[in-house]
Amino acid sequence: MGYLHGDVAKDEAELACAYEYARESGGLWKAAKRRDCILRKYPNTDCEKLVLWILQQGAIGGRTHPMWEWRFLMCKSFPMKDWNALLPGERKEILNHYQTRRVPPLPMPDLLWTPQAVAMHAEFKKLVANNAPAIPEVRPGDAIPPVKLVPAMMQKHGSVYWCLFEVDFSESKDRLADRFLAWLNQPAIVRLWREHKKQRTSENHRPLSALKKRRYFNTYYHCLFEVDLSAAKGDLTGQFKKWLALPENRKLLNRYGKEKRGITAQPLDRLKDLAAWRLSRENGNDCEKANKLAALNRKKFKDRAEIYRTCKKKNGKLPYKPGEPRPFHNARVAKNQAWVPANQADLFSCDEDYRHAKMRVKARLSDSFPREF
Repeated sequence: MGYLHGDVAKDEAELACAYEYARESGGLWKAAKRRDCILRKYPNTDCEKLVLWILQQGAIGGRTHPMWEWRFLMCKSFPMKDWNALLPGERKEILNHYQTRRVPPLPMPDLLWTPQAVAMHAEFKKLVANNAPAIPEVRPGDAIPPVKLVPAMMQKHGSVYWCLFEVDFSESKDRLADRFLAWLNQPAIVRLWREHKKQRTSENHRPLSALKKRRYFNTYYHCLFEVDLSAAKGDLTGQFKKWLALPENRKLLNRYGKEKRGITAQPLDRLKDLAAWRLSRENGNDCEKANKLAALNRKKFKDRAEIYRTCKKKNGKLPYKPGEPRPFHNARVAKNQAWVPANQADLFSCDEDYRHAKMRVKARLSDSFPREF
């Protein structure tokens, strides 16, 4: 019912949406059962290493999984609890895992988590082979060493490195350029840049060269570059902007940018669709039963502060009073029906609304888990 009313913090909505859709994956439920079985047998095993080991076993068997959804398994309450039922500490731990700075650096896939990235360059296979983790046998109470990250970055020669980035073409060109600059300003990259700065020459060469580009999933592409870390940062960012301005990349930016600006990319809308579909599914796909159950359990406004937070004023006045029913998120009334207040509108105005919600849910699930849906 919380998702039907849009009860998710705005800064958590996107992650909560990914979390809830991941709970629909049968593969993740099986992995969670396997995780819990091993943790009961070896309670001191590090959950992160265990999940990574399960992921590697799946990759050996030819099964690929989106990295972010699989990392939800590090939360021991996933997938049994929904997002709103998680303890504050559990949500904070997940948020710390996923959220970064206001302008986060352009992400580099972790080769241990992303088997698809290894296929982009033969040298990356050596990194995986040299850094494959093992689950150590430790005594009760002893600390377990953390899993070492293996970013897709390897030295070619001198100051030139092979760098693999995950580029989200639903973001704007300027945003991606800022994220590339944020990547350059990371402490580890800055140290390398300072070490190689002395190797800078006046020769006419490109500081950044694009090698390969391959779609990963949804709007994300793996893009392989040769980056000369002896070059000036302005030259590197300028070359990255020129790459984004190429016709094939400009086409992707326009295409996915329009999709993101549409309603299909709104996490609260997708959460409502999923909750409504679950409600109907558990009631035999009967739209009328789902409407009745949603109406009986409709939430009410507790106080004026809640009305201020969730509603806009009309003619300078609040549209509802404390104790009145709350409208469902993005509530609508069918065109062929008489007008009713938003806080009295049904969850589904007709069977067609339910079918459209189900189609949107299936479309997102098929993007995230193409082998299952």
